[in-house]
Amino acid sequence: MFKLFFLFFLSYILGSIPFALLIALPHGVDPRKEGSKNPGATNVTRLLGKKWGILTFIGDSSKGVLALFIAYFFVNKIPYPKDLILAGTAFFAVLGHLFSIFLKFKGGKGVATTIGVFLILTPKAMILSLVIFFIALFIFNYISIGSLLATALLPLNIYFFGYSFEYFICSLILVILIWVKHKDNIKRLVKGEEKSWRKV
Repeated sequence: MFKLFFLFFLSYILGSIPFALLIALPHGVDPRKEGSKNPGATNVTRLLGKKWGILTFIGDSSKGVLALFIAYFFVNKIPYPKDLILAGTAFFAVLGHLFSIFLKFKGGKGVATTIGVFLILTPKAMILSLVIFFIALFIFNYISIGSLLATALLPLNIYFFGYSFEYFICSLILVILIWVKHKDNIKRLVKGEEKSWRKV
């Protein structure tokens, strides 16, 4: 039991690492106070340019990947179902990004970290969601719409490809949290005030 709690706690800490701040603050920019005021890759791109936004995305997605690599090392040493351990690890990594202990339990919107963990756990389902993201981005020109559609369909993709029930439930809970985190984007979309990705 201790090993399981330690793994989930470590995953949460890794997920909490605020790459947006680590990348932007040395440039004299605080993404929590400028742009969309969201500590994520899109806002860093808006404030510092695509190069730094891509680095932020890589950092945010990689911390979920790292958490799962550590979980794979522990999984045979913990007397619980493998899929439950890995799903829990993925959940806490994304939860750390959403509610970072380093940011007074505030954080980003979780999309990049979710992509990272599900590319490892359910690669076919995640790749299909990424295809959906880019199609939506091409049609609507909004990153938020692409993110919302891609994440909303992720649980269905996981079910369609026959991945485990634990992964399905994990993705479903995370989708709800991600959509809640996007509430301001949804309001701006309704009002026609959301910024196109072409202006990022």
